[in-house]
Amino acid sequence: MDVRSPKILWISGQTRWRRSAGAKQVEKAVERTTFAPMQQQGQHLAELSPYYHALRGPFLQWAAKWQQPAGVALGHLRRALIGWYEARIDEEDAYVGEVDRYVKTVAKAYFNGNLEEAVMAAERLPLVSDLGVAPQQNPLNHLPRPVRLNETQQLMLRTFQEMGTGCQELLLMADYHHLSVGRMAQILEVDGQLLEVEERRSKCLLMIREGWQSVGIIDPLYLPSPADEDLIDRYYEGELDTTERWDVEARRPGDAVFRRAMELREDWQQVVTVAGRQDLMETLLREEATYAKKTAPAPASAPKDVKLSPRRGRSFNFGTFKLPALETVVAVLLAVVFGWLVWTTFGDEAPQKKSVAHFEPFPNIFDKFDPRNEQERDLQRILYYYDRKDYATAYEELLPVAPAYPAAPLYLGVSALALEQPTRALDWFAQIPEGDYYHPFAEWYEALAYLAEGRRPAAEATLSEIVETRGHPYRGKAERLLAEL
Repeated sequence: MDVRSPKILWISGQTRWRRSAGAKQVEKAVERTTFAPMQQQGQHLAELSPYYHALRGPFLQWAAKWQQPAGVALGHLRRALIGWYEARIDEEDAYVGEVDRYVKTVAKAYFNGNLEEAVMAAERLPLVSDLGVAPQQNPLNHLPRPVRLNETQQLMLRTFQEMGTGCQELLLMADYHHLSVGRMAQILEVDGQLLEVEERRSKCLLMIREGWQSVGIIDPLYLPSPADEDLIDRYYEGELDTTERWDVEARRPGDAVFRRAMELREDWQQVVTVAGRQDLMETLLREEATYAKKTAPAPASAPKDVKLSPRRGRSFNFGTFKLPALETVVAVLLAVVFGWLVWTTFGDEAPQKKSVAHFEPFPNIFDKFDPRNEQERDLQRILYYYDRKDYATAYEELLPVAPAYPAAPLYLGVSALALEQPTRALDWFAQIPEGDYYHPFAEWYEALAYLAEGRRPAAEATLSEIVETRGHPYRGKAERLLAEL
């Protein structure tokens, strides 16, 4: 899927709804619902978890030749499988080949560390047809595009994560999973009420624009006219003829306001892609957790001996969407998957001042010692983004391979806290059991996360435990913070 060619319906910065709530848009929604192929109805999303379980064992055997830890190999499997999903639902050029072949082709690039080079090489060449295999069946024509969010896009992602769960799920259903309006209406239990779905989506998009304005991404004094917004909508929806498209593209370089409006749509699609990938990654990590439950955890030890396995502390809060009764098993599976398409958000509140004042990121462990093997060198590469305070990229890079690293829950939690996601941070800290080398460090950040949530009694209780623990690395800081509360 080409994330540079967004097909996202938009709204102006004004308070009224445009196009998506109009009669023309409803007619288009009916047409999409009536004639949409099955791949737009969500069954490939429902296939994702079953494929993970079916491929997991054979994939580990196949990947053994790279001599990587199982956690790293499974991380590549999850990333490759998400790449397959995106390629399969591509509306313009869907991949229709074998899942196993796609996953191994992409995972090989991950193991060899040359995915970005492979993507660039594929863009320079015509569609590849190999040994009688059609281009639509060759994985090299459908490689997942790496996404690196710039500063503006990271602000956009934060705005998205701070929305309510309902809006997050609705926007992902529409703009990442590409479900038809009719299918979304079924999931939202308003079957047949297409206008209701479009209006809900318009409200969510309006909230996004208001959030961008509040953080300075857009200036309300420099917004395109409704006519230009409509023109840009039609451009990205593919409704313009060749001459009209040329006119839009010729206007873009010289019209700063018009160009900025187009850039925002393209930035937003990359943000949606990252959010969607992270959602699916967390879904597959929950699937992997079922294997961890079958074995007893290894005893805790110093960091050089710790072997991290997925540990579950408190449970995640899942979504509440329910599907109406349908006549296919696919729909039932889809309901389960969509129950997992949830982001724990901070809501509309800002972090408490005390937590912000005392927050300092946990130091990079490789500042004190060199990596000893390829596994630790991979972690060092990921922490490069952490050191640059690019916490969104660090989180995205560490998430797929988290089971391979002892410090992963701590770094993921600290990154989430830095991104103003304290509830998500607490979920990660809860996965570090008492007695683990990293537990004392997690306790301090857990207290800051409680403050960021406004849960002062819980923060004070955690800080008191730290103060009462002789030799605790944060004992002095805890005493000072308790005195300020």
